[in-house]
Amino acid sequence: MRLFVAVYPPQEVLDEVGRVAGALSAADRLDVAGGALDTADRGGDPGARPRLGQGLRWRAPEEWHFTLLFLGEVGEQELPQVRRRLAAAAARSESPEVAVRGGGTFPGDTEQATVLWAGLEGDVGAVTLLADRLRKAARKAGLKVDRRPFVPHLTLATRRPPTDMTALRYGLSALATPFWTVGEIHLVRSHHPRRPRYQTLTTWELG
Repeated sequence: MRLFVAVYPPQEVLDEVGRVAGALSAADRLDVAGGALDTADRGGDPGARPRLGQGLRWRAPEEWHFTLLFLGEVGEQELPQVRRRLAAAAARSESPEVAVRGGGTFPGDTEQATVLWAGLEGDVGAVTLLADRLRKAARKAGLKVDRRPFVPHLTLATRRPPTDMTALRYGLSALATPFWTVGEIHLVRSHHPRRPRYQTLTTWELG
């Protein structure tokens, strides 16, 4: 099973993300940059303005989440111990107050980006600590997990090969949702290319 641990924002947060993402995806489809997404340092030269119509693959709202830990392929025999370890890590963690704000790209060079994402603000340190505890718990369960630094993000769109997402990244500066308390986390199975793509296997309360 291909598994990860995630936080799902509440509906009012998803609605606000959807409002901004919907406007950006519509502009992407129509290939209309518009003055609102232009930046002052381009001198009004239309030829220098980043184009939005790049054929990105926009994620459906039901797929929006913040991944705390990607576990990869986990066998049935490993799952009970993984669940126990992750449950213990969740029980030791506080419930952070967060909101979705702004965004960025992977890689950071917006002119050669493959992922457009929304960011997180608030108790980001507590979220990072939670992700670190989950990573350590997974290792104790015998799993080999990614050692790259944790960057909380909600993937909005992807594109391969890389493309210029500068204007889209700028457009995300308008994104600011209400704060909410992260009270639970979810162990999620990823099905590809089935629908629904994600299936929650277990939910743990924090603290």
